[in-house]
Amino acid sequence: MHELSIAQSIVSIAENAAPKDHKAHITNVGIQIGELSGIEIESLKFALSVIKKDTVLNDAELDIEIIEGQAECPGCGTVFPMHYFGCSCPNCGNYFIKVLKGREMKVLNITVDE
Repeated sequence: MHELSIAQSIVSIAENAAPKDHKAHITNVGIQIGELSGIEIESLKFALSVIKKDTVLNDAELDIEIIEGQAECPGCGTVFPMHYFGCSCPNCGNYFIKVLKGREMKVLNITVDE
């Protein structure tokens, strides 16, 4: 379950980004997750809900944006949506495709209220 270590990394990023005065608190964390990243969204939400207690993210909400997978066929140049690994080019059937996006996992923003 690598979602737990990802949740711990999100907490660590938030702790490093939070103002050092104790008057401010984080209310929201926005992240992007690619659909080809292998991250189980519900498992990540659960892991974060458990480990955020008594941290700077205690009251924070998590906003997740899913990035659709996209690939390009080097044979015919077709760019197409890719929802899983092992698919072929819908135009020519080539399995040797290049993944363009969908493997991301990024913390986009952290909202702090004082």
